[in-house]
Amino acid sequence: MASGLNQNYFSRFGGFHANPQASLLVEFNRLAIDQAWSKKRSSKERVKCLIAELKLHGGVVGVGQAEKLANLQGLCRKLRVDPVPASITQCTLVLKNEVHVNIIDLIDSYRQNTEVVVFTSKLALVQHTRRSKRFFPIGKAKKVEGGLFKVLLRKIH
Repeated sequence: MASGLNQNYFSRFGGFHANPQASLLVEFNRLAIDQAWSKKRSSKERVKCLIAELKLHGGVVGVGQAEKLANLQGLCRKLRVDPVPASITQCTLVLKNEVHVNIIDLIDSYRQNTEVVVFTSKLALVQHTRRSKRFFPIGKAKKVEGGLFKVLLRKIH
């Protein structure tokens, strides 16, 4: 999976220099202020930025079965699933049912080359997400064709 700054998103805005080591949302908020976006425009651009960043960090499962398995296993390793499942179905089940991680935290872990916090329960994930206000737009993420991180999406009420 790729690391570093999502030049494809931030480079569209001349004169803005994003810090590749900073949190994605910190950099996005700096950009929104720099561009003097309205709340509505900022909300739309935030979704575009998050989706672009997911794709940058291997957010697409892959077209062939071998590539799909390799990408899912890579995600399992990133999230410290041990042992790493041997099949697509097993990977998907473990990630969907046993791994609770905030996707924006996961994006930042790729950007900053750090370990991501994996929560012990959905409740702990929900509490963290509410407290930190690091919500990923679930409806938009489901529309990403071949989206690898779909298995990590959880409804936060």
